[in-house]
Amino acid sequence: MAMSTAPESTISRKVVRLGVLIVLVIAVYSVGWYFAAEFLKKRILTFFGGGNPAGVTATCEDATLGGYPFRFRLNCTRLAFDDHFQGVAASFGPMRAAAQIYNPGHIVWELDGPAEIRSALGFNTALDWTNMQSSFRIGLSGLSRSSLMMEGLSATVTSTVSNLQVQMAAPSAQSHVRQNEGNLDYATLVRDVSVSIDGTQIALPPVAASLDATFADKGGLLDPRVAQEQKLYGTRGEIRRMVIDMGEGRVLTLSGPFEVGEDGLISGRIKLQVEQIRAWRDAVKTAYPEQSDMIDNVANVLRALAFGRDDSEAEITIQNGVASLGFIPLGQIPPL
Repeated sequence: MAMSTAPESTISRKVVRLGVLIVLVIAVYSVGWYFAAEFLKKRILTFFGGGNPAGVTATCEDATLGGYPFRFRLNCTRLAFDDHFQGVAASFGPMRAAAQIYNPGHIVWELDGPAEIRSALGFNTALDWTNMQSSFRIGLSGLSRSSLMMEGLSATVTSTVSNLQVQMAAPSAQSHVRQNEGNLDYATLVRDVSVSIDGTQIALPPVAASLDATFADKGGLLDPRVAQEQKLYGTRGEIRRMVIDMGEGRVLTLSGPFEVGEDGLISGRIKLQVEQIRAWRDAVKTAYPEQSDMIDNVANVLRALAFGRDDSEAEITIQNGVASLGFIPLGQIPPL
């Protein structure tokens, strides 16, 4: 009998040791998670308190940190920030953010509306949406990339100078931004946008639009350490592709370099491609009947350049905010 119990005792000791080891690993992991969570919470609260290179003051009301054991999760009942340097303040609804413990630099988050954005540039914006989801990747040099998706978007932009109101609505919108060798790449897509001015809807069909652009040497906008040094004036870049689609084959495509002068005026040489010129002409004349003569002139020039075809290519020249198509002036673009 003694010989039969010896192996059992050895096995029992091994099981006990394994159990103790598992408990110790869980305990060490739990303590490590707790200290990491406290460290992140202090860093977040320091950032929200203005202790960040960009000098942004933010508020995360009723902040709670959880997610044990495999993630870190931050919840706020209200999110707000104030950027004194850029002159922008904003407030939002509840926010939920999470990151996996094995990949803390990749953060996914959701934000509820409504939102209010106030800018020293002379306009206020009220936003609301039914669903907003986003993710971003952060490293030692700030954000490396970020993506945002919104559904049921509505926005009202009000000029604090003239009280002019512009209302926009879109069932879906998305945007993507990233640092790329010191440059800033930006892409966005909105579908079925409708626009109203002072409560009167512009008489155009719902429009889908997309933009793919690069802003040279502006990657620092995503790095809080140098973001405040980035300025709008003096910006240069390239529109790789901008598409405006009004449906029924009415497609307008823009591409080309641009720059913003120190006075805020835009200059550039933009390649224009238009499909269904006559359909565009009729739709735009319906929306802006007071501009019928200029719209007819532009359509005629485009068709002449295409030897009478209904699809055409041309170049729009913008010099210090003055846009023209060949010898036809298109108007003045106000300074940014």
